Order: sequence, then C-alpha cells, then structure tokens
Amino acid sequence: MGHPKIAVVTGGASGIGEAAARCFVAAGWSAVIGDVNETRGRAIVEELGPAAIYLKLDVASEQDVNRCCDEVIAIHGRVDAVINSAGLLQNPVRLAELDIGEFDRIHAVNVRGTLLVNKAFSTHMAKRGSGTIINLCSLTSFRPSGQIAYAMGKASLKMLTEMMAAELGPKGVRVNAVAPGYTMTPAMKARIEKGERDPRLVIEKSALRRFVEPSEVGEAILFLCSDAASAITGVTLPIDAGWLASSAYTAYASQPR
Repeated sequence: MGHPKIAVVTGGASGIGEAAARCFVAAGWSAVIGDVNETRGRAIVEELGPAAIYLKLDVASEQDVNRCCDEVIAIHGRVDAVINSAGLLQNPVRLAELDIGEFDRIHAVNVRGTLLVNKAFSTHMAKRGSGTIINLCSLTSFRPSGQIAYAMGKASLKMLTEMMAAELGPKGVRVNAVAPGYTMTPAMKARIEKGERDPRLVIEKSALRRFVEPSEVGEAILFLCSDAASAITGVTLPIDAGWLASSAYTAYASQPR
C-alpha cells in the first residue's frame, strides 16, 4: 500500500473547508488544515487523528502562505490537492454606502489570498507533473447580488480557475472550482439568526426546496480531486440544490399551468 495522498485545505477550521477536510480523511487522504483559527483548527485535527495536521495560515499574507507551503513540502514531500476555502462573507450593501476598507479586506483574502496559495503550491505540482486545485466560487460567480466586494471577487475566481486550467493542464495539473449555493454552515446559521438571510426565500427558490449541507460540497470537492474526474478541468461546478435553474425558471414571464 502506497502513501496516502496529501490535501491542503485553507479555511479548513470551519464550514465548507472543515467538511472537505473530513471528507478527504474519510477517503484515506492526509489533510493539512491551514487556518487563522488555531483553537478550532487544532480541535479538528485532534478529532481526525494522525491523518491530519494543523498549520497556522493567514492567506492574506504572502510570507505566511510561502511559509505554509514550505512546511507542507518539508513534512510530506509533496501536495496532491489544494482546496482554497479560506474566505470572508459580506452582507448586501449599496455602492454609495460601501466601506472601501471592507472591500479591500474581502479582496485581500478571497481573491489575492487564493491567488497567493495557488501561486505557491501550483509551482510544486507543475514540477512534479500532477495535482489538483479547487477554488471556492459561489452563485455570485454566475449571478449578480448586492454583495459588491464578495460577488466581484467570486466572479474573478471563476476566471482565475479557467486561466489556471489552461496554463497548468499541459503540466498535468487540473484546476476546477465549486460554486456552493446557500449552504448551512455556522456562518449561514449566524446570519439567519441575526435576520440577515431569509431561509424561506432560499427554500422557495431552490428546485430541491432545501439548503445545501457542507458535507455535500465536501464530497463534490473530493470527487473533483479524484481519478474519477481525471478529464475534468476548468469547470466551475454549482452545488446549489437547483437554485440557479429554479430561480431563472420561476422568474420567467410565462409558467406552465
């Protein structure tokens, strides 16, 4: 039996990143959880056992990203998959009221942070001639929303995914993205409790009439990193309980009786 494959999950201490890390370990991979939340990151690693390690990582810091990448290579000698789950959310805001400081913070983590992580790790993958990268997009990669900084960033990540897939494909590296719909993460629960999201509207607009579970996004990420997806690169896969299809269908001017 060979050595387990190595997956690096940024933002792996909560939400979709945590779910992805759990899916990889359950499938026999080793997981590196990179996150700014040391307490939660270490707790998850302790629960997952020897197949997981925690590394403190702030993706907004180029120095931190490069240090983390060097540590992973020093510990494991290689990396087989990188999942860019580190990210900040945003509540809807009108352009006139947009706080540019908030825009810069979201861009620094969601866009620049993803770029820094990909730049560092893809270099090793390309030299080795294999690897998979997953970026975290969103429904806002396809549809506009009032989350100006967040939506612009997620649209950028879809383009980054496609550019990287074209550049790195000849080196044996596949690059895809997932676009989760309304997912019942701790962050989503907190926003619902504060009245910042209306769960009824989400359910009504989704073809499956429900939220997405973090584990369902994790399983899709695991699939895209597996040999079963060996011909798939450059795609942004919605995992949205049919929200994109249903919201467009029900908004159309005529409906079947």
